[in-house]
Amino acid sequence: MKRVSKFVRMGGGLVLVCLVAAMGCERAPSDVRDARNRYMRRALRAKQDQDIDRAITECQKALKRRPTLALAHRELALMLDNYRQDYVGAIYHYQRYLALRPDSPNREAVEELIRFCRMNFAAEIGATPEEWQRDLQVRNDRIRTLETELALWRSGEMEAAAASVAAPRRSTATPAAPAAPTAAAPAAAARTHVVSAGETLGTIAARYYGSPGHWNRIFKANQDHIQNPNNVRVGATLVIPAD
Repeated sequence: MKRVSKFVRMGGGLVLVCLVAAMGCERAPSDVRDARNRYMRRALRAKQDQDIDRAITECQKALKRRPTLALAHRELALMLDNYRQDYVGAIYHYQRYLALRPDSPNREAVEELIRFCRMNFAAEIGATPEEWQRDLQVRNDRIRTLETELALWRSGEMEAAAASVAAPRRSTATPAAPAAPTAAAPAAAARTHVVSAGETLGTIAARYYGSPGHWNRIFKANQDHIQNPNNVRVGATLVIPAD
């Protein structure tokens, strides 16, 4: 067993609390698989070198590409908790880890860490209420955005769209008709977007339409060169339909 120590703010001071858990003592096979992810390899190496900023960035990249990567949620939660004191963000990622690994041997320890995060955050709100209430609103907005993207993945809508693209299309060819003079007008008026590293159709839709739920509009406008809506090539130029 590995001893996990935690400082908790109580009455203006810090109290050392020790949790005995299996965190990091023996990796489950599922954690070993997650650790093979290229971004997780970079994150774990950076964390070992105490380069926490880079480790956090690599975990975030891993989750953008694979939101169900439980190990990334756990490692990101631990770093936000212990190095950044971002207790709201840590709680979110601790909870996502437990949702993805409900039978984890670390469950009891993670639940204790969630409880300590809540206590610390409550103490900070009590110390500077106006400042922390504003910060809480910003963090809640960020969590809602993340949860919306995750809901899209859980619903299977993107996977169903990928399957429909991969399936053979029936020929519906009809005798060619003369092209209308105005047929190219909508494409000329549409915007374009060059995909950057870490972007998905959901994040691009949130940028242009205010919500990741409109990803399908972009997908439909670019089906001729997007084979899989879950894997958009970096550097690809996408047509963004007008509002």
